[in-house]
Amino acid sequence: MRHENLISLMGTCFKFRALVYEYLPNGSLEDCLKERPRELTWEIHTHIVYEICTALRFLHAKKPEPLVHGDLKPHNVLLGANFEVKLADFGLCRYLTQGENSKAFHQTMHVSGSAGYMDPDYMGSKRVTTGVDVYSLGKTVVRILTGQHPPDIFRQVHVAKKRGSFTSIVDPTVRDWPEDVVETLARFALRATKPDRDRSEFMGSFYSELEKILDGIDH
Repeated sequence: MRHENLISLMGTCFKFRALVYEYLPNGSLEDCLKERPRELTWEIHTHIVYEICTALRFLHAKKPEPLVHGDLKPHNVLLGANFEVKLADFGLCRYLTQGENSKAFHQTMHVSGSAGYMDPDYMGSKRVTTGVDVYSLGKTVVRILTGQHPPDIFRQVHVAKKRGSFTSIVDPTVRDWPEDVVETLARFALRATKPDRDRSEFMGSFYSELEKILDGIDH
């Protein structure tokens, strides 16, 4: 399985019983947010969100069965020399099967994932759907936008929504965030993390909004 936004397996090392993947010089998104936040402009942040979406859309559209990553978080988003995204760590990925209600899902006995990024609906039902990744993307977007971890900041995001402006939650180390871009990202994050089995249905519109933003940057 190959895609420009998925990490590539280069080979194996039998001596150490290891898989060898391509080298990504900028490490993980979490590393950059924590250690080098000033290197990431709002334009780079937006490109990163767009390319994560691109990777998820590819996985979720796999034929004959959709594939769910299952552990999306900034630690598993690796960045190349130009901050291009390579989604990594597919240890919890699952193929989905078609249910009676035409919704693809995977039923599991054990709940697995990362605290703070795991979908509560999945934890309750133990049913994996593409919405699991959409929820994790929403939490990842908040991490990118605010520079803070989701459990600590989400209440402030909701307060900002009630006040009608999300500018108060933006990471101060990132300069010149356009207000409309902040609002697009924040509103998606809030919608993606609501209890909703059909989260994946609005991924397409969010992707289109990101394309328009990036088209404006490039021109």
